[in-house]
Amino acid sequence: MPVGPEVTGIELGVDLGVSDDGWLERRMWVPAGLDGPPDVLQGGLAAGVCTEIARAADRHGAPLTSLDARLHAPTPQERELTARVRATDGVARYEVQTVDGDELLVSAVVELAGYDPVPQVHDLAELATVPLPEPQPDESFPTCVICGPHPRHPLGQHLYPGYLGDDCVVTGWVADEAVSRDGERIHDLIVAAALDCPTLWSTMPHLRAAGYDLGLLAQYQLRVFTPPPVMEPLRTVARMDAADGRKLRARGALVDEDGVVYAAASALHIAARAPAATS
Repeated sequence: MPVGPEVTGIELGVDLGVSDDGWLERRMWVPAGLDGPPDVLQGGLAAGVCTEIARAADRHGAPLTSLDARLHAPTPQERELTARVRATDGVARYEVQTVDGDELLVSAVVELAGYDPVPQVHDLAELATVPLPEPQPDESFPTCVICGPHPRHPLGQHLYPGYLGDDCVVTGWVADEAVSRDGERIHDLIVAAALDCPTLWSTMPHLRAAGYDLGLLAQYQLRVFTPPPVMEPLRTVARMDAADGRKLRARGALVDEDGVVYAAASALHIAARAPAATS
């Protein structure tokens, strides 16, 4: 079965069975081209697939409420991985893991209990009406499927950051039906991916000033409040909240120009230096 819109090419296979400690296990295929850093699955997608792994085990079909994910290691592409899910004691809450052999890639808790109440993110909602800043293509993640100028996958969105000062980004977005769940609303997996990148871009001026080249997603929380529409003018917005050494915290939101907040995300990025070029 496809994970997210079919255009992603991510697929879940048949059940492998239930482990002694209660995990339902399935194979998961991740194709090439869904980059964050080159050849690594984009962080929002790596976290967001957990929502669909949980949904495949859920019998009720309620909308996504929340995703709380920790990224332990980069998720490889062109690889068959293992997806694991088990119910928790809470109603409609699931523990999810993705694993490559014996290596834990992502661990998450997913709640499928209907949309959250309206968020308290007034400082982000205010960015719904500011003039859109000029988008700035950046080669730091050249093939990123969301923000890269040269994506390798047909999903490529080209959502370049537009800066308002050194810690705030605003980017216009009109999502087409290829990234929808039902032809009308943007798929949760794509929302998770689209809000990862702006949270990182809001931290980039700071981390570059500190002598680093990029940031890697380490923790990610997503809350969904109302289904975002396709083919309507939306904005991804983000602000950096705090820096503690290499740890950079930022929040992002998906809003429209009337100030409606569709989803909000909180991210912890770890500043890093780019690998040395090899000849």
